[in-house]
Amino acid sequence: MQVIRGESRESPSGLVTGLSEKLNELEQAVVRQAERFTAVLDIGTQISAARDVDALLRLVMDRLTALLAAEASTLFMVDEDSSQLWSRVLRGSTLKEIRIPINAGIAGHVVQSGKSLLLADAYADIRFNPEIDRQSGFRTRSMIAAPLRHVSGRILGVIEVLHRKVNAFSHEDRALVEGVASQIAAVLDNVLLVEQLRSKNEKLTQASDELAGAVRDLDVLYEVERAVSQAEAQEDLLERILNKAIAVVEAGAGSILLMEEEKDALYFRSAKGEKSDALIAMSLKAGQGIAGHVAETGEAVRVLDAADSEHYDKSIAKKLGVTIGALLCVPIAADGKIIGALELLNKKGGFDHGDERLATLLAGQAGRAITLRRSREEGERRGRMAAIGQMLSGVLHDVRTPMTVIAGYAELLADENDPEERKSAAQIILGQLDHLNAMTRETLAFAKGERSVLLRRVYMQQFIKEVQEQLEQEFTGTKVELKVQAEYTGSARFDENKLKRVVYNLARNAVQAMPKGGRFTYAVAREADELVMRFSDNGPGIPPEIADKLFQSFVTARKKNGTGLGLAIVKTIAEEHGGTVVCKSKPGKGTTFELRIPAGAPRD
Repeated sequence: MQVIRGESRESPSGLVTGLSEKLNELEQAVVRQAERFTAVLDIGTQISAARDVDALLRLVMDRLTALLAAEASTLFMVDEDSSQLWSRVLRGSTLKEIRIPINAGIAGHVVQSGKSLLLADAYADIRFNPEIDRQSGFRTRSMIAAPLRHVSGRILGVIEVLHRKVNAFSHEDRALVEGVASQIAAVLDNVLLVEQLRSKNEKLTQASDELAGAVRDLDVLYEVERAVSQAEAQEDLLERILNKAIAVVEAGAGSILLMEEEKDALYFRSAKGEKSDALIAMSLKAGQGIAGHVAETGEAVRVLDAADSEHYDKSIAKKLGVTIGALLCVPIAADGKIIGALELLNKKGGFDHGDERLATLLAGQAGRAITLRRSREEGERRGRMAAIGQMLSGVLHDVRTPMTVIAGYAELLADENDPEERKSAAQIILGQLDHLNAMTRETLAFAKGERSVLLRRVYMQQFIKEVQEQLEQEFTGTKVELKVQAEYTGSARFDENKLKRVVYNLARNAVQAMPKGGRFTYAVAREADELVMRFSDNGPGIPPEIADKLFQSFVTARKKNGTGLGLAIVKTIAEEHGGTVVCKSKPGKGTTFELRIPAGAPRD
């Protein structure tokens, strides 16, 4: 080497060698940049084409890790619901998942600041959290962290690439990570949106299927309810429910068994299928077989083959000579108590969960229907017994007056020596006994809804006299004054015994309404072609709450021992004669009943 004018100069050969090396380095750098550019373009193409989010992110992180010769990498996503960052993709780590607070560590700082970081030595930065290294065993030195920033400015997550060496990454590497992060963020939101829409669509499809199932269930329950309402007896009710259950689950056979507590057994109350007629005559002991187990425990049994159940009792199938395959048995419950079991058999391919749900719904419907029918039948039975009791009470109520007359004349007979008087008293007693017999027949006819009257000519003077004598006996011992007004004493046509019963009923009601005393007036008149009888008292009047239903059966005005039959019978007798009876009453001012019937005879 020569020194010219104080400067050193290389030989021409040395300059050529140096220039060649520089050109080689530049060429290699250009190649590396070209390779990176090509890789980034390839990543962008794959990102744009991808639809599976997880596959996309795994692919990108694998390519990026290899491109930077990194030893580990992580893609964190923001979980806004929990305010955490979670590792959706982990490369080069023994951990399966990392979750950290959204503002913790380097990743948290990048999310909060929205700026990327290049760290030559992570442990030299106070923001670095070494806890993850301790958990994984990885020793982080160099690190690049870049945000996944959407075009809207929202941060979707963070990309981190890691190396065990210090100064393993350059600014060009950071730029590469930032470029890839931008591409991911540019399409990730749309891809995630598609995924969310797909998930929502699946949920809507599932909800639609569930809704269709619910509508089907409602249709089945409606049909069962309609069938139940048309059933006239429990046997018919159970048969309709069983037919519907077999049809909707496509079973080959089935039965309904009900518990008989006093006998501690299950009885086949309805059966369909092969040899079903023979089943009706059979029963199961408590806990016997699958149906007995279901009725005892309340737990449904669903098996592909009946023999697969430990509770299966093959003796019944063997006795009937039938084969049982798939079986579904659910409990029938009502008011929190198991009352039986619904058993369905031999469905091709077996019963599924939907069949069990439908069978459970139908069993519940059956339980409610059975309980309702039993309650209704019990109510009807009690009602009939109560009606019979009330009817008997009514008979006894009406017997009082003739019995009082009989008792009075019987006492006279005991002390009377005059044959004529004794004969007269005996005739009166016999007449009252005839009246009792007629009264009994009328009561039974009323109870049966029969209406018949024996019309004959009656002389009112004699009729009124007999009625007055009996009323005087009835009023004896009371504080009620009897007043009789015979404005018409001619003849009329009516059923004498029934009209007497009307008089006695209304007079007795008046006496009972005035325990402290009062006045009762019985008046007979004729107006045109009508015979009019008025019954008035100055008692407390009719209570307003029963005034509009006074003539209905079993309605009473709070009278002790009252049956509510008296006025109903009065109305029936009036209508049987083609007449009417009306009531006028004012609280505290008394009550008047007015009976009008056709006189049926010319005015005498």
